[in-house]
Amino acid sequence: LFGDVCYHCNRVIEGDVVSALNKAWCVGCFSCSTCNNKLTLKNKFVEFDMKPVCKKCYEKFPLELKKRLKKLAETLGHK
Repeated sequence: LFGDVCYHCNRVIEGDVVSALNKAWCVGCFSCSTCNNKLTLKNKFVEFDMKPVCKKCYEKFPLELKKRLKKLAETLGHK
């Protein structure tokens, strides 16, 4: 291959690459998996189902799910 392949669109990335969640993304493809709002590495986001979720959508998750995700992140050494 001649470059990174975008995790979302599976195309070779031309131009800037977003590296997040141990994956490569096209700048235009890196977005919240719930609301599809574009994200940058400056945005706060969490990982859910191996995909980024913006803080606004994360806050809408049920409390019990957020507790489980937080516990899992602590177990894996993430903050």
